[in-house]
Formats: sequence, structure tokens, C-alpha cells
Amino acid sequence: MSGSVNVADSVVRAADGTPLGCRSLGAGPGLVVVHGAMQDGGSQADLAGLLAACHRVHLVDRRGRGASGPYPRVAGTAVEVDDLRAVLAATGARCVLGISSGAIIAARTALAHPGMIDRLALFEPPLSVDASMRLDLAPRLDAAVAAGDLATMMGLGLKIAQMGPPWLFGLPVGVLAALSRPMLRSASRRAQAAALAVDFAVVRDNADRLAEFAAIGSSVLLVDCAATRPYLRTAVAGLAAVIPGARRVTLAGHRHGVTQNRDERGRPDVIAPALLDFFG
Repeated sequence: MSGSVNVADSVVRAADGTPLGCRSLGAGPGLVVVHGAMQDGGSQADLAGLLAACHRVHLVDRRGRGASGPYPRVAGTAVEVDDLRAVLAATGARCVLGISSGAIIAARTALAHPGMIDRLALFEPPLSVDASMRLDLAPRLDAAVAAGDLATMMGLGLKIAQMGPPWLFGLPVGVLAALSRPMLRSASRRAQAAALAVDFAVVRDNADRLAEFAAIGSSVLLVDCAATRPYLRTAVAGLAAVIPGARRVTLAGHRHGVTQNRDERGRPDVIAPALLDFFG
């Protein structure tokens, strides 16, 4: 992203005054990117660089990460929706790309504030359908959050979200926690891990509520990967069935991390053409 033209860092104020860090690059119609769990605004920097030839791309740090302030004591979908609304109002952007849990937030914002989003791209939202996710582990996650045990939070996060190869998320939580500890040496990773509580609150808030998204009035693109976890493909297929006029693109041979930067094993070059075609 350092080589992109017209890059600017700014702060958007949320409704409660909390600062939300935002890095903007490129020129053209505004496009806000809402990142997912264990990410911050910079996680899609390479993808933003590819989109910036046609759009003014706004990479926002969700609360608790990057240059943004903290969450309130009780946080979930409503706080995230209010924050995205503030970013849309401040930037004037009318296009949104939501990634993973960020896709749920983007979809909920389109429902709560009809008319603010013209085009909405949703990448693999983790919407649990008929217990397709391990939300039975949520009470253990709550206990780890209360104890401030970031490693156990990450281990449980891997189990619930089924990230990585099946042999990995099949390991006991204690083993996954031990494997996660080296990652927590990074301040940014510690912040992302601490924010997992909110990401999973968003997932739990929206479990088995697929039919509600039929009321989205924006033009919608749904993107999933052929090699991703089955529950993510189930969610995308469900949304494609209920959202009128929604388009679906499946990326052959790729997994959930495709939107991330190249140094994080992402393949932004694979997804960028579908997004550029959709956003215009």
C-alpha cells in the first residue's frame, strides 16, 4: 500500500465519540472495507491496492485494534453497526465490502440504514445455520474472556470457527491455546485476540436469523471459496437463496484467508477481479 497514490490517515468519530482509525487510498467512488476476526484495517492492504485504481478505498480499524479506541463494556452487533454508519457518513462512501464477521456487520448495517449502501459485497459471513458452528463452546469462551486468558480464547476461537486444517481444530483446546501463545508476543495480535469476544458476540447475535437478510435492498455480491469450511458455504448459499437478485461468485481452490495480504498467505489477486466487476 505504500506505493499507492493519494494515501491518507484519518480518524472518524463514532456516535459515542470513540476514535475509529481509517486509512484511505486511491481515487473514485468510496468503498469501505470491514475486516474480520484476528484482523485489523491493514489486513486487506494488498487487496485495497488492487481496488484503488477505481475506488477511494477506506480501510477501517474496528474497535480495539489499530488506531481505534476501545469497545464499551457491553458490545455486539449494534455497536459495530453504529460504527460503520459513522464511517459511511464521514467518508460519503456508498459501497461496502464485509469480510467474515465484518460481512455480518455490513449486512446488518444495510438492513438498519436502508439507502446508505448502494452496493454490498459479503465474503463468507460466519452465519450459523442449524448449529453448523460449534456455538456450544460459547460459555467456555465467555469464561476465558472473563479471566483475560487470551491463549484459551484463541484456542476456542479455532474450534468454534474451524479455522485451519481439520486435524488442527480437532485438537484439544489446551493444545490449541499452547500453540497460540507465540502469536500473542505481538501487540497487534494481542489486541485482535482480545477483540474475539466481540466477533463471536456478533456471530451469536445472528445465529439462525438468515431469513431476516431477505430485506436487504442494496445490490449484493456474495463471495465464497470452494475449499473453505462447509458452514461458510452453507451460509453463503442460504443468503443467495433469500436475498433478491443477489449474485454469487465461488473462487475455485481457495480458502477463507484469500482476502488477506500476500505475506499472510492471502491471494487478493484472485478475488479482486470479481469485486472490481461488481463495484464498477
